[in-house]
Amino acid sequence: MQKKSYSIKYFMSRNLFRLIRDHFDAVEKKDLNAVLGFYHDDIDFIDPHYPKVHMRGKGEVFKGLTWSFKGVKSFSFSTINYFENKEGTNASVEYASKLELSNGQKLDFQQVFIIETTNGKISRLQAYETYGPHGMHKIMLIVTRIIHKMTGY
Repeated sequence: MQKKSYSIKYFMSRNLFRLIRDHFDAVEKKDLNAVLGFYHDDIDFIDPHYPKVHMRGKGEVFKGLTWSFKGVKSFSFSTINYFENKEGTNASVEYASKLELSNGQKLDFQQVFIIETTNGKISRLQAYETYGPHGMHKIMLIVTRIIHKMTGY
């Protein structure tokens, strides 16, 4: 039997996948120090679920995660799709996310994370949710959709 040969790209890829998986495992465990250990000092952390949507640097992310970990009783992330660039430094991951809030409310939704790394650390993490807009934008879309439906669009 011939021994299978793997390229450097394969190992880089496996390392990125493992880094991302281990990061989200630490989030599920609500291990703040472990999660912060995955981040580059100058991380850009962007997530519309947080009071401050765009956090820069570990200090701001620490505050955001502290807030999140207090408000969420449990996290669960199940991978649906995983894609990465050919260099093995950036990836997008689609998760089936399940959260139980501290008040007992359960949330079940899909989201996508874009992850960039620098020197083996996560330097950008941006979350995209699959649910639609909120607030005034949602109201305007509803009105626009009604008008389009009535006019045969």
